[in-house]
Amino acid sequence: MIRLQLREASRSLVHDGRFAAVAVALLAVTIGAVTAIYAIVHAVVLRPFPFADQDRLVVIWQRDDRRAQPVIEVARGEMVEWRARSRSFEDLAVVGSVNWGLTFAGASSSEFVPLSAASASFFAVLGSAPLIGRAFESADEDGPIPRVMVISHGLWRRRFGGDRGIVGRAVAVKLDADGPAIPVEIVGVMGKDFDYPRGADVWVPAAPLIRKYGGEGALAGLRVFYVVGRMNDGTSLEASARELTDVMRTVAISKGWEPNTALVLVPIATYLLGPAGPVLWTLLAGAVLMLAIACANVAGLQVSRSARRQRALAIRMALGASNRDLVWQTLLESAAITVVAVLGSIVVAFVAVRELVLLAPDGVPRLDSVALRQPSVLMAGAVATFVTLLLCGLWPAFVAHRVDALSVLAHGSSAAGDPRGRRIQRAVVVAQVAIALTLLAGTALFLRTLNGLDRTALGFQPDHLVAITVTPATDDLARWNAFYDSLIPRVDALPDVTAAGAVALRPLSGPIGSESQPIFPGQDPTAAATGLNPHTNLEVVTPGYFHAMRIRLVRGRLFTARDTARNPGVAIVGETAARRLWPGREAIGQRLRDPTYRTDASRSQAEWQTVVGVVEDVRYRGLNDVRLDLYLPATQSTDRVQQLMIRSRGNPADLVASIRASAREIDPNAGVSGATIMSEVVAAESAPWRFLMRVFVSFAALAGFLSSVGLSAVIALTVAVRRRELAIRAALGADRARLRAIVLREGVLLVGMGIALGLAGAFALGRAVAHLLVGVAPHDPLALSIAACVSAAAGFLASVLPARRAANADPLEALRAE
Repeated sequence: MIRLQLREASRSLVHDGRFAAVAVALLAVTIGAVTAIYAIVHAVVLRPFPFADQDRLVVIWQRDDRRAQPVIEVARGEMVEWRARSRSFEDLAVVGSVNWGLTFAGASSSEFVPLSAASASFFAVLGSAPLIGRAFESADEDGPIPRVMVISHGLWRRRFGGDRGIVGRAVAVKLDADGPAIPVEIVGVMGKDFDYPRGADVWVPAAPLIRKYGGEGALAGLRVFYVVGRMNDGTSLEASARELTDVMRTVAISKGWEPNTALVLVPIATYLLGPAGPVLWTLLAGAVLMLAIACANVAGLQVSRSARRQRALAIRMALGASNRDLVWQTLLESAAITVVAVLGSIVVAFVAVRELVLLAPDGVPRLDSVALRQPSVLMAGAVATFVTLLLCGLWPAFVAHRVDALSVLAHGSSAAGDPRGRRIQRAVVVAQVAIALTLLAGTALFLRTLNGLDRTALGFQPDHLVAITVTPATDDLARWNAFYDSLIPRVDALPDVTAAGAVALRPLSGPIGSESQPIFPGQDPTAAATGLNPHTNLEVVTPGYFHAMRIRLVRGRLFTARDTARNPGVAIVGETAARRLWPGREAIGQRLRDPTYRTDASRSQAEWQTVVGVVEDVRYRGLNDVRLDLYLPATQSTDRVQQLMIRSRGNPADLVASIRASAREIDPNAGVSGATIMSEVVAAESAPWRFLMRVFVSFAALAGFLSSVGLSAVIALTVAVRRRELAIRAALGADRARLRAIVLREGVLLVGMGIALGLAGAFALGRAVAHLLVGVAPHDPLALSIAACVSAAAGFLASVLPARRAANADPLEALRAE
């Protein structure tokens, strides 16, 4: 019996191949999308990080609301004081960003190894023990330079071939590019999954590294770290934040410092995931919603088929088939569609995972561990399949169960025309149109944001611009500057080079950079009021930097070779800095004093800098981050330039060998790293928005297709139910235009309701993603208008075909069939 019903179900689907193909495609795409996105969510979000009791771990930094500084890092000395006084934390540690690096002495390759500095308790606070060897001990933080290090699993396998005997062995490394080598003992190797801070291959004790670069005094005041804390068991995040903020303020007052506004405590998983967590959950919710809508559509299409086949079904019942037989056939049809769709979804899932991983912006952790063969992912796929089978089969089976053979044969009515079922289907279509419009509005918002980002005034021209790090083998500042004074003219003279200059840190290197709080004439440097002076983004540059970057001079002059330590101090400011620092006054000729200013040893350290130029604002920290830019000549600052900015007519990557040769003509031990193409850097900055835009486009296209299919199914069902009425109207003289209008009216009504609901959803979505928009209002009229017009056009087109079919139907055949 089952075999006969299977054969009948297969014959029915083959006969109605267009329906079967649409149903399989809808379910394959949506089941595959759900499975793929869940695989990514499992790998990135749900899988625990390699930390013990990670729910008790938090990352801590300071903020100052008065100066609009959301992130202020912490000095190691501050952390030590907090740890001694806090009662909410089991332990605290500091860890630095991956801003340092080292090279291995005598290496055949000049691989730059990213390095992070951490206090001795860092690994213990995280609860992460090395795979081999030991973590840091308190004694490791003694001394003027680092003597021990822990390495990553990747570096251990890549450089040392997985040799377990490397632990306890000293290797020669260079902390200053090609500077002097020092022996550092490898004391531990971390596990494969340990990647914090992200990208670090080496960890060294923080205190010796700070002493090397800043002396003993820098331990207390050099704010270059984040704090990692393990809260006491049972202590809430809010209580810990209040208690540690009070401790921070007490310590600051006792040291004579001005306390910051508050501390920020973020669970470590939230910190490491960043915006990826909410975005991935949103993607998964969207995919599940698309699957539910697809199931409703497939069920609606089956109901429409039942309406068209109602007379054939009634004849089968008259010949002996029971309602149960019809229900079984409907369920078997749904099962066959689902099975074929699941096979197709496997291909879709593999393709979707690959594309999502490739398109994902930098910063999403653990993407390399995404796998579809994980048991939990396979279970999620099985659940999606089971739910699909239920949703696609129950409603059509219920309709088949209610078929009344006598009523159909006598009057042409059927359970397919059940008003309650039709109301449900209409409601589903309205929801589909609303969702499609909401997603279209989101797509339009991100398209407008990308357009705005592409037109954002960066303040420099990234095309044909390359950054190359060059470090002379000296710690002497005068020799360092002399090296660059000799190098830049040689680089300028290279073929295809049109301009060259140097800066301490190139634009768009991340949120890091130098900050300065200048003092103005008439202010007492020791007064607390100077602590409220605006913070500026400090850039130390050579004279040719502005030409190489093509930063526009607004007024005044640029730096020249005469702006040396022996001549009066000068400065250049950005346009926003000029307005903010001297509102209503001309910035040229104004004076300020910057703490980093350096003069000749025979002159006063209290000399003022005079503003000699105003230039266009530059986006140094991010495309959406405008700062108060302050420029000082490299020869009048203690900061060091170390990145050449070169504008070239040819391939920028070809310059590295020539620049290395030029640099080593001056200093044979100078280090030269690879080229960073600035146009690629700018493109990478906008990658998160491009990823979101592509996701919204994909979901909007799928939702639009689903709503079109659903709308067509509803109108087809309407035509089937009202076939007798339409035939009578045609027989009484109604023309085809009138019949089309009758059918189209329902489609227009449903689309109109969906658009109204979708506009409300678009308003809510705009508020939810407002923090991701740049230069676009959350309720942008153009974006909403585009979404509404596209939805209306798609709805109209989806209604036209069944309306035309109804208008062209032969009324005599329709009445004869009834």
